[in-house]
Amino acid sequence: MAATQKRTLDFHTGDEVIAEIQNLRSSGYTKTKNWNLTQVCEHLIATMTGGMDGFGFRLPWILRATIIKWIFNRMLKTRKMSSGPTLDRLKPKSEPGSDDDAIIDDCIATIERAKAFAGPIEDYPFLNELKVEDWQQFMWMHAGHHLGFLVPNEPAS
Repeated sequence: MAATQKRTLDFHTGDEVIAEIQNLRSSGYTKTKNWNLTQVCEHLIATMTGGMDGFGFRLPWILRATIIKWIFNRMLKTRKMSSGPTLDRLKPKSEPGSDDDAIIDDCIATIERAKAFAGPIEDYPFLNELKVEDWQQFMWMHAGHHLGFLVPNEPAS
């Protein structure tokens, strides 16, 4: 089998994210990194829910107002995100192995909620005065970043 590399995905809507999750679930996939679809979905649930309901912590205001603001705006402009460390509270709890349809369904429901979310986003841990539209675009880009590590299986010919 040929070496599989990460795909570049650039979602602009929650519906595109949901369609990709459904495609990966139905076609099967090859992982190019550590997490399976269930684990990616757990991470997306944690980040989206935290944005809507609060994370319970905030980084120092100087970071939110300077370097993180610059990085965030650059990501929105370039539509690119690099891999970095994941906060423990945002890491998946499930073990690698078979996918869990209940978690994947919960992720889809969370994406539906994020699509309809009107704000406000208060006390976001990484930025001050984050607009809902920018948060949503970041969530769709973030989903594309992680789902890009899962490559759909080719249909049997």
